[in-house]
Amino acid sequence: MMLGVIVLLLSTTLGLVSSSSHRAAVPQTLKQRCFPDDFLLGTATAAYQVEGGWNLTGRTPSIWDDFCRSRDNVQCANVADDMIHRYVSDIAIMQAMGLSSFRFSISWSRVMTWHDATQRMVRNDAGIAFYHDLLDAMRAAQLTSVVTLYHWDLPSALHTHMNGWLNASIVGHFNQYAELMYDEYGAKVDFWTTFNEPWSFCVGGYGGGWHAPGITDSDTATYVAPHHVLLAHATAVQTHRSKHLSSKIGITLNSDMALPLDPTDDRDVEAAERKLQFSLGWFLNPIVHGDYPAVMKRRAGHRLPRFTAADSALLTQSYDVFMLNHYSTNVVTDCASTTYVQDVYMSGAIYWTQYSYVNCMPCTFRLWTYVRMRYPQGYLPLIRWMHAFNKSAPILLTENGWCGHNVVDNPDQLWYFESYLAQVWLAVAEGVPVIGYTAWSFVDNYEWGSFDPRFGLFHVEFPPETGTVDGFEPKSTDLTRTARPAATWYGQVASTKCFPLDEQAQGPTPSTDPLTSSTTSHWVQGAVTVGFVGPMLVAVMALAALVYRKQQQQHRSSEQAGENSPLVPKH
Repeated sequence: MMLGVIVLLLSTTLGLVSSSSHRAAVPQTLKQRCFPDDFLLGTATAAYQVEGGWNLTGRTPSIWDDFCRSRDNVQCANVADDMIHRYVSDIAIMQAMGLSSFRFSISWSRVMTWHDATQRMVRNDAGIAFYHDLLDAMRAAQLTSVVTLYHWDLPSALHTHMNGWLNASIVGHFNQYAELMYDEYGAKVDFWTTFNEPWSFCVGGYGGGWHAPGITDSDTATYVAPHHVLLAHATAVQTHRSKHLSSKIGITLNSDMALPLDPTDDRDVEAAERKLQFSLGWFLNPIVHGDYPAVMKRRAGHRLPRFTAADSALLTQSYDVFMLNHYSTNVVTDCASTTYVQDVYMSGAIYWTQYSYVNCMPCTFRLWTYVRMRYPQGYLPLIRWMHAFNKSAPILLTENGWCGHNVVDNPDQLWYFESYLAQVWLAVAEGVPVIGYTAWSFVDNYEWGSFDPRFGLFHVEFPPETGTVDGFEPKSTDLTRTARPAATWYGQVASTKCFPLDEQAQGPTPSTDPLTSSTTSHWVQGAVTVGFVGPMLVAVMALAALVYRKQQQQHRSSEQAGENSPLVPKH
């Protein structure tokens, strides 16, 4: 309760500037904004989050099947949205909306199974047939396909027998899988992405412990896993190119934008840049230049593996297109800054440490409420930041969306999509080669531990059995898809490639409920708009820090930021 009061106090303090500032980013003289005719406007899902059919078509367990059964308060996705049985009607909905693309992932555990005799994964024809059927339905609906090879559901056997991404031999296993997928679906796929958000599943799964496989007992695993992921990516790209397929390939990276809390303080400016290098640059720099960012090598020291000359050559330019997931913006300050308060937990005050790492709690609805700050004006500078790495590389925006409540009428979600898509239009207007935008997600789904966060353009009515460790047979009346206002609006934009600009162009101002993300978006917005930290803001932040520090000290553990955190560099 105290945290809610603090957030409300901050939003009240800064709210004087928020309502007018967020409209200033869009030129008010234009009557409508239109994207090029070939601009992709689509939506996305991921296999474990929506498919269900956890034991059908020969599918074997993934690390998420194991994780949800071994952790308290982590739900399972045995049925999820049951898309394995409902994909035909779901594709028909997308076609009726006028969408031009659909991004989905292939479940490695569905298309391949472990073979003890050879200690390798081998093909599973029943699982392979499912994705042929899905891709055929998409082609009939004229949907451009964006296919993710790995969206976090590593086959359990690869973790059990060889420690998964911590074993260098995983590179060969992944390439074998990728080659099988190219051979099966190469003529049907338009875009491939090797991995979805390697930062998220490596940091969460091999350091923080809130994602599968939940490893927390190493100060190097968080660096070793992404090192192998990068080499697996580059090898899979090399194999793709050797087959001379017409499809394009990349890797889907994610990042919040980082803005300095005090843009006149060089330390805060450097800290914001450092945060971006430790998130987006961690993977973008190697695929463009063949090596990690210099600041990472300097701060992580011996814990960060090094690429050989051959590795570097393999990685350099290992993409045809940049792919970016983005949801939110953080205000960043340096540990040496006068505005930094030691031991303030991330969700209580908007701080990144000088190490550029935030150690979040397991993914819960409250995490999205307090950590994910909605600030549309952060989208364009992040797109520019990525664009600067290679100004000729096309950029496909592969995820962007709003986390809401279990309601159909969600004006905040509509505001979010209107406001963020306006920033995408600005990027295109200034010549950044953005070729498409993807709304996350098509339907409410499993959000990595819980069905409570609601990102869907379509609301889904989950039955009470949802999330249990046992499977169940959903009734035909279960899991109904109901369009939210944002779905209707987005369908109109996708059909016309245009959306109007008027006094309501950025949608309704988000609600002022202190337990929603929209309130905290005002907080970030105000802090940035002010341009410098005034005495009142410092006083309020200090009060928030002191009160929340007392609340959270008892919850701190080795998983949270501190001297033992695997991402905290040694001095």
